[in-house]
Amino acid sequence: MRRPATVMNRPQRSRSRGLSLVEILVASAIGIIASLAIFQVFAVFEGQKRTTTSGGEAQTSGTLALFTVEREVRQSGFGMNSVDFLGCAVQGWDQQGGGGGGAAIAPWAFAPIVIAQGTGGTPGVPGTTPTIAGTPDTVTIAYGTGETLPAPVQISVGSLGTTDDFVKVIDTYGFRPGERVVIAESGRPCTMAQVSAVPPDPLVGGDTQKINLQAAAYIDPVTSSLVPTRYNNPAGLGTQYTTNGKVYNLGASTSIKVYSIQNAQLIVQATGAAETPIYDNIAQLQAEYGKDTNADGIIDLFEETPPTNAAQWATVLAVRIALVARSSLYEKEEVSPATIPLWDTSGDAPTTAGMVWNLTADERHYRYKVFQTVVPLRNMIWRP
Repeated sequence: MRRPATVMNRPQRSRSRGLSLVEILVASAIGIIASLAIFQVFAVFEGQKRTTTSGGEAQTSGTLALFTVEREVRQSGFGMNSVDFLGCAVQGWDQQGGGGGGAAIAPWAFAPIVIAQGTGGTPGVPGTTPTIAGTPDTVTIAYGTGETLPAPVQISVGSLGTTDDFVKVIDTYGFRPGERVVIAESGRPCTMAQVSAVPPDPLVGGDTQKINLQAAAYIDPVTSSLVPTRYNNPAGLGTQYTTNGKVYNLGASTSIKVYSIQNAQLIVQATGAAETPIYDNIAQLQAEYGKDTNADGIIDLFEETPPTNAAQWATVLAVRIALVARSSLYEKEEVSPATIPLWDTSGDAPTTAGMVWNLTADERHYRYKVFQTVVPLRNMIWRP
């Protein structure tokens, strides 16, 4: 008997079903929307980060810039403590100038600090109308490094000739070879020179009151090495001085530094050196003299008007300084007001017209921070 053939049932394959075009389009749309949201959040976060970072850098630059200028101002006037001849124009000679053949130095004011007002400003009235700040001011700070003499010494001869290369004083104590001196007398230009020999050096010829100012070498009192003078004119002092004059000892070096603003940078230039940027993102510098007009030791007035003679310099006891730091980021929208007050107007002592800086439309796209201080001129306050 024949068995019926066994029919084997083959398993049927399940039909795989893929994504439809509609589903793909929906998923793509959701992905694009999610990506846009993520990138939008990232862009906002990155913008806030740039704003915060640039603002922090401006804060740091402003703080350091104000500290640097304030430190220099506190030292200003050292060695110039007597106000008898402040404000005179200091002439002199640099043997290394003129390509090495020697040349006259650029005259500088014999004063602790000189403020050159920027152009375009409008003076205000104390207590009522503020001053409109123009271009940044330029501040020149001068001080010596002498270690022994807090006051000048009187000249002891009746007259010095224009070709003389020495000066005689009532006491040579404290003067050392290599130190710079300024000879001053009312109605005559001041002269800067460099000590080449003092008693008991045989080069002074046994004169106990004579200070040589020759264009020659001197023996360095520290290293005992022979060093050529730099600031003595071979032709002599060039100015006659009498016993009405005095000699100021400014020490082995005289610091004369000029601070200014260029291209949003704080620039410093020392005598005989090139301009050097020291801090970025500094957009404005304004300064005023603090004056004691009634000799009671208290500042009565802050103003921009510079002193013109020794009596007026005697009233200057402090300086007010304002620095404005600017962020480096240019914002799409205007983020700063049209005007920035640097200090307030006051009708009460010490009176001041205040100071306001007007920003252009382009300048308002940056963020600003004002740093302001009043620095006492301690070397003028503690004068003999």
